[in-house]
Amino acid sequence: MSFTHLSNYIRFFNILSELEQDQQITQKEKHQLKVNFTLKDYQLINMIAIHQDVDDEEFKFSIINYIKSKIQTQSLTSPMKVRSKSYGGDTLLKTLRRNSIQKEQFIREDVLEKQIEDLNDSILQVIQTEQRNILSQVIQDKLKYLSDLLQRTSSQSPTRIPKEDQSVKLIDQIQQNYLSMKKQFNEYMKSHILLMDENLSVQNLFGVIDMFVKNLVDVDHFSFIFIKDGFLEKYSSIDQNFTTIILDLQGELDLLQNEKLLTLEENNFYPKLSQAFQINQFQRSFLIKVQKGNEEIYFCFHQQQTEKPRIIHDFLSLVNEYQFFDEINQLAIFLSETIKQARVQSFTPLEISHMIQDIGIAFIRCSKYLFIDKIAEVLQKKYVVDKHISNNLSHGSSPSLMSTSITQHKTLDIDFKDSLAISLGVHGMDLGKKSDSLLYKNIQEFFFKYQKFIHQCFERTTYYKFFIKSSDQLIFEFDKQGQVIFVSRPISKQQKEEYHINFVPQYLNASYTSIFKNPKLINHIENHLQDPNKWHLNESKAQYEVFMKMEEKSFKGFVVIFQQGWFSYDSKSLIMDIKMQNKLKKSMYHQESIFYFDNLEQSNPQIQNSVVQMFKPIGSKKSSTFQSLGKLFEQKNSIEQFDSKALIGQKQINNFIFEQMSSPKIENINNFNFNVLTITDDWLEKQRVVFDILRYHNFLEQFKIPTLELCEFLAILEYKYNKKKNEFHNYDHAISVMQGAHSISLTLQQTQFKDVLNNLQLFALIFGALCHDVSHRGRTNIFEINSLSNLAIRYHDKSVLEQHHAATAIKLMTGSYTSILVNMPNEQFREFRRYFISNILYTDITEHFKLIKEFEGCMSTLGQQEDDHKLLSGMIIHTSDFSGTAKKFEISKVWSFRVNQEFQQQFELEGNLGYPQLPFMKDLDNPRIMAKSEYGFVKFIVRPLWSLLSRFLDDKLQESIDNLDETIIQWESQS
Repeated sequence: MSFTHLSNYIRFFNILSELEQDQQITQKEKHQLKVNFTLKDYQLINMIAIHQDVDDEEFKFSIINYIKSKIQTQSLTSPMKVRSKSYGGDTLLKTLRRNSIQKEQFIREDVLEKQIEDLNDSILQVIQTEQRNILSQVIQDKLKYLSDLLQRTSSQSPTRIPKEDQSVKLIDQIQQNYLSMKKQFNEYMKSHILLMDENLSVQNLFGVIDMFVKNLVDVDHFSFIFIKDGFLEKYSSIDQNFTTIILDLQGELDLLQNEKLLTLEENNFYPKLSQAFQINQFQRSFLIKVQKGNEEIYFCFHQQQTEKPRIIHDFLSLVNEYQFFDEINQLAIFLSETIKQARVQSFTPLEISHMIQDIGIAFIRCSKYLFIDKIAEVLQKKYVVDKHISNNLSHGSSPSLMSTSITQHKTLDIDFKDSLAISLGVHGMDLGKKSDSLLYKNIQEFFFKYQKFIHQCFERTTYYKFFIKSSDQLIFEFDKQGQVIFVSRPISKQQKEEYHINFVPQYLNASYTSIFKNPKLINHIENHLQDPNKWHLNESKAQYEVFMKMEEKSFKGFVVIFQQGWFSYDSKSLIMDIKMQNKLKKSMYHQESIFYFDNLEQSNPQIQNSVVQMFKPIGSKKSSTFQSLGKLFEQKNSIEQFDSKALIGQKQINNFIFEQMSSPKIENINNFNFNVLTITDDWLEKQRVVFDILRYHNFLEQFKIPTLELCEFLAILEYKYNKKKNEFHNYDHAISVMQGAHSISLTLQQTQFKDVLNNLQLFALIFGALCHDVSHRGRTNIFEINSLSNLAIRYHDKSVLEQHHAATAIKLMTGSYTSILVNMPNEQFREFRRYFISNILYTDITEHFKLIKEFEGCMSTLGQQEDDHKLLSGMIIHTSDFSGTAKKFEISKVWSFRVNQEFQQQFELEGNLGYPQLPFMKDLDNPRIMAKSEYGFVKFIVRPLWSLLSRFLDDKLQESIDNLDETIIQWESQS
């Protein structure tokens, strides 16, 4: 049997759905067609194949003819079976015949009522079992005749809708509610695709969030109020802006209760809140007070007037009644925190996706309450319905989803099993009546189906979250119509080009033929789908795999999995020893950092000509090359032996030793509020900072550091830092970074990872922070490389300045008058030297993204591998390098002005020498341009670094992160 084109099979299933919706075929006929297709019925397969190029109407006509031919064949082979057993036609025909025979006889009312009930039951059975093909033309004519008789008799009797007909209508309404809710949340499940945009900007993110809330709880807009620096601030999704509230709301805010969703109305007890939230613009507004740690957030959901409200329009109005406060609190916190944090940090789509998946499935679980409420609304059209909800579910209740009990007052209690005890008391519903019994059975069936749907959504969410965490795979999932319903991650430009993928997240119903433009890939998909033996994954070296989703032998869709090329390797040929594993991990982290930076550039074009470019990983894109050799103006790089007495005088050194021993403790030296700028002109106070930190950790005694040599060392170290008169890379910066590393190490001691660093490693970390920029030239590595400086030649363009700083410091600490480690055993000194150099090399900003990826990947297991202490030390010193930026804005902006002055000087020098000029260094004397550069630098570089380390340290760096958030907002307002 040959299969011509799979897309025609997908078209076949689409047309089946259309035929059923248009009621041209029944559900049973549709099911039979699927069975015949699975069994590869020759006539059906042939019919599909030859209709590849015909229009849909002709295709539909052929399908209907195929059904008729099959029914006729079955009628000839077993006519009695079809008439009496399968379709229940015998009962219907007998009823019609009995009515015809007795039409001239006198009929009592009770007899007539019984005959009508029998006829009604037969018709209901045909309708509910969807056996409409039993209604032959003869029967239809007789029914039409009966309908005419009923119309004539209606004028002679009171107009009244039969209870049986009303029951059918109620069943139809419950079914419609079920289908509408299922469709609504299926569409919501697909909203995750909108996040899979590699260019997800802040504005796009806000748009996705608006759609997320609309699809989940039918909220058109939202706003929230929070306290910041003693003032009330409000955010509104209408204009996507933060504003300060002038109204005095404290009195009304104090009246709000926890775990209560308040409906704000114009004439209520909260006039000022109503005014602040502008509720007059909306049909309904719901307000809830949310507690996040010590912070209180007042969150308001707004719904606008609409002619055709969604099925979930009343979802929020059920929060108090069904008590799903945790879910609404979680939603409010997610929305408020995401909006606030979007101003100060860059989100990855996958981070948002995880939270949306968790919140979404929580609300889908609660949607069963909305479905129960819809059932009650429908029943109230015929019965009096009482709803009972309590927190205590009886321990002896049955495990079924529903149960019933009948009271003495002929009230049927329908119990829905849940953590809440929910019961509908239906007055006048009698299971002894066939119409009521049928209605009850349908309620039971649809509630069971909806519970099953919720479970399926949970399984899909678990499945999606698993694949979202996969960093080496790209997964597309399609339904049985071939439309995309899940994408695991944003698709890189490289992947789009490699696989000819044309994926646009905004097109939620895109088909696989519109997404994949590679004919070979299309053929690969179709070859897999046409072979039922390939429904599972096979071991293969192919970069993509396809498997079908099958449920009880029914085709439910298919999945395409791509394997990223850089991650693919032959595990059998790989020697999996520890060194090889670590080497593979480092390679992976480096490639991930390149991938991350390239995506960061695409989604944030403003950073392409900003200082962020200095942090570009090596290999991301080619660095600028020099245009000419220019002047080789380097002086000798040898380390001279300085006489510190000539620099500061013997008397001052003696005073320094005396002062540091007897002076009081330096303010804030052990926390993040230390500010070296207050002592920038006091060289003695800065040296005291160094002594105090070394003494705090007992390094002076433990490593027997001679005091006089240490004073000589620090005097020369300060001279080497300051001899170029750099605005930023000077001794003030050295002290700031050392104190930052000291404070972070104290924070580390309060966590479970306090033993990862031993004393020698901690000494190498803190002392490395002090020396990490010694003899800095006030220029960048790119300048050194483009100028072909002696340092660039010596260090082969790799971490040029960092290697120079390490070499300068090591040589200085082994000098005749500055040998501070003279008492350290040789083996211990060599170990210290390795740690010391490693720490300084971690300050190379081109290693920034690789370090973040590596630390993030090992964070939970840090301390279990041999070299984990190097990674932790590197993370601490690299974070400490931005200590000045993490201060309060008034201090942070001073450091920003300083470093930008160095950039301006380099830009001018590069122009004079004919070297390539970095775009982000241009016009930094313009306040708006500098503010824009600093905004991107802090938001995309510094804050993610501090945030990651804070997460590792049990969120104990939050004060510094709050400072960074304020700095980002300030620079944004000035840009």
